[in-house]
Amino acid sequence: MFNAKLYQLVTLSIVAGCTTQPVKDHVTNNVSAAGTGVQCHVVDVAGSMIGKTVCTTKAQRDAQQADVSEVKNAVDTQPTVCRPCGPK
Repeated sequence: MFNAKLYQLVTLSIVAGCTTQPVKDHVTNNVSAAGTGVQCHVVDVAGSMIGKTVCTTKAQRDAQQADVSEVKNAVDTQPTVCRPCGPK
């Protein structure tokens, strides 16, 4: 009886130790002395259970946003090519 309870306790401990909670995406705002407005957040890394902290300055985020806007504008302004289907 004692061995069965001990076995259950050990099994429960192992299973509980193996379960993990997903890393919550959190953002911290830090304004350095130079006023760069650094933001850090945790991103999930494929194949790893430990997230990676990525920090960017306001200038970097603005540059990324400008790149995204440029790509969106390029896609929106491309001419649409329509080809008729089948023989006429």
